[in-house]
Amino acid sequence: MKFWKNDNFFIGFLTSVLLTGITALIVIYALPAFYGLISPEKPGNQLFLLSAIPGIILMRWYFKKLRFEKAGMGAIVVVFVLILLYFLLIEGNSVTLFP
Repeated sequence: MKFWKNDNFFIGFLTSVLLTGITALIVIYALPAFYGLISPEKPGNQLFLLSAIPGIILMRWYFKKLRFEKAGMGAIVVVFVLILLYFLLIEGNSVTLFP
């Protein structure tokens, strides 16, 4: 388990990509079933931004708890790119992420 606790940019980057990818799949495929119980409409693309939350928590863990600046910067890059791509490619377009 020491592999995940190294102060390395790529470890922070890969860990954040892994967590964000898993969360994005859960948000895209599992969340509409729960959202359908609350509202009869399809969920909006804004719910996709929930997939950035594990990366933000990981970033805080690296910076505050472990004091790993390089690994924290790797997590920041993933969260920043995810949010940037969302606003450039998805928001405002007629594309929907949910099946």
